[in-house]
Amino acid sequence: MASKTEWGKLLKETFLGMDEDGVLDLYRVDIRGAAREFLLDSREIVEAEKNPFRRKLKIANAVLFGMAKRLPAPRRLVFLGALVLVVLAGLSPPHEDPRGDGVTGLFSFYTLIALILVMAGLLALELVDKLRFRGELEMARDLQADLVQKDPPEVAGFELGAFNQIANTVGGDLYEFAPLSDGRLAVLFGDASGHGMAAGLVMAVVNAAFRTQLEHDPSPEAVIGVLNKVLCRSGACRTGGPRSFFSGVVFLIEPNGDFRAVVAGHPPILRLSPAGAVLQRVGQGSYPLGIRDRGNWIEERGSLAPRETLVFVSDGLPEARSLAGEDYGYERLEALLTANAGAAPQTIVNLLTSELRSFLGGRVPEDDVSIAVIRKT
Repeated sequence: MASKTEWGKLLKETFLGMDEDGVLDLYRVDIRGAAREFLLDSREIVEAEKNPFRRKLKIANAVLFGMAKRLPAPRRLVFLGALVLVVLAGLSPPHEDPRGDGVTGLFSFYTLIALILVMAGLLALELVDKLRFRGELEMARDLQADLVQKDPPEVAGFELGAFNQIANTVGGDLYEFAPLSDGRLAVLFGDASGHGMAAGLVMAVVNAAFRTQLEHDPSPEAVIGVLNKVLCRSGACRTGGPRSFFSGVVFLIEPNGDFRAVVAGHPPILRLSPAGAVLQRVGQGSYPLGIRDRGNWIEERGSLAPRETLVFVSDGLPEARSLAGEDYGYERLEALLTANAGAAPQTIVNLLTSELRSFLGGRVPEDDVSIAVIRKT
C-alpha cells in the first residue's frame, strides 16, 4: 500500500510536470486524436449533418459506439450496461424520497458511486493491457531503430542527409543508403501502410529483402519485383480483409551521377538544379508493393550533374496539418528548397524539420515523416 509520502511525491511530480503546452496538447493532441479515432466509422455521416444540435448528438453517438466497438466483448457488455443505466436514470421521473429528504431520482448517490467504480474498473483493465503491450512495443522500437540508419554513410562523389520521425512507438518509414563495391549507390526509401506494429513489421521485411537482393541483382526493376513478391507471400496480396503494402522508391546511382529508378506508389522524387529549380519529378503513377501479384512498374532514367540534388520525402511531410487544418503541402516544401539552394544536404534536412515543427506548433506529426537528400559533389 502506498504511503502518504509516496502519494504526496506523486502529486508534486504531477503538478511540477504540467506546463501550458502540456495542458493545451491534452486537448489539441490527445483528446482530438482520440475523437478522430472513434469517429472513423461515422465521419461522413457526422460531416453531412448541418444542424448543430443534431451534429453534436451524432458525434456523441459515434464516439460512444467507437469506444464500445474497441472493447473486448465482456468489457463491452459492462460498458453498455453502464450506459443503459445512465439513460434510464435520465429518463426516470423525479419522486419524493421516502426519508423526506426532498425530490430525487433513480440516479441516486449510490448509483453514481457504482457507475464510477465500473468505469474505473474498465479503465484499470485497459491500462493493464496497455502495460503488457508496452514491453513488446519498446522491443519492436529498439529493433526498428537498428534498421534505420542513424548517420548516412560516406560515399565518394556524393553528400547525404537524412531524417526520420515516427508518429507512434513503432513506425513504417524507411530509408537505406547502400554503397556497392563497384562505387554505385543503391537507395531504398519508402513508407509502409498504416502505423504502429503492423507498419513496423512490413518495414522490417522490406529492409531485409532489399539487403538480400542487392547481393544478387541491385537493378531497381529486379529489387522492386523481389520486394513485391516477398510482401505478397507474407499475405499482403490477399483479396479479403485489411492489406499491408509498401509505397517505395529504389534508386541505383552510378559514380558519374547517372541513375535508374523505380517508384511504386510513392510521391515523386525531386531533382533540383544548383539554383534550387525543379528539373525533374521522378515517379509515375503506379501501384504500391504488395497490392498485386504482378505489377507494371516503369524504370526511369536520369543523370545527376555536379551540385544537383535529389530530395526524397514521405507523404507524412506534405500531408502534415497545422492546428488550423492547413496541409504543409508541396508548394511550401519547394519554396524552402529554392530559398536554400546550395545548402548542404543535412542542412536542408535540418531546415525542413525545423520549419515542420514550427508549422505543427511543436506537436508530433500524425504520420511518420522521413526525408533524404542526395547531392552530387
